[in-house]
Amino acid sequence: MPSLSLYKIVLVFSVISVFSIFAMSNTEHCLGPYELVHQVCKKLNKHFCMGVLKSDTRSKFAKDITILTKIALNVATKNATKTQDYFLGVKTGTPAVMETLKDCINRYKNVISIFKGCLKEEDYCSVSRELSYFAGANVSMCQGDANWNGAYRSFITTSNTVTQDFVDLGVSLAELLCVPQTGA
Repeated sequence: MPSLSLYKIVLVFSVISVFSIFAMSNTEHCLGPYELVHQVCKKLNKHFCMGVLKSDTRSKFAKDITILTKIALNVATKNATKTQDYFLGVKTGTPAVMETLKDCINRYKNVISIFKGCLKEEDYCSVSRELSYFAGANVSMCQGDANWNGAYRSFITTSNTVTQDFVDLGVSLAELLCVPQTGA
């Protein structure tokens, strides 16, 4: 009959083996701070992407692109809302600016609605299509109005450029989710 100490050695060895296997199998899922953000942003407008995603602490140890996409959409919604509020607050300006603002205020209302709708979506491939076609189209139309009315060098152009950067970031993140994953 084996001694009690042999049982202890086998038990200790078994426990160590199980913990070692568990630790090795989970190392690929343990990302360092902002590691996924860095991986994602190196493929995009890095400075803008990093600034947007790091503005939310959830990105620090994010394990998938879905959370980063939600962060980007949240920040984009806030930015578009602030832009629309700013446009609404402008009471005087050149005729070109004032004419453009009338149209752009409605277009930003659409952009905000699209961003909020995308946040409720489960299918982020659909989100990328909505962002690119509808939100992006509204921003482009606002800029087209500015160009047409002669307000292309105004604050409206700067606002549209930033909002388009948010659209592009959201589209890029959602598209990364659409890539078929190869599994083992």
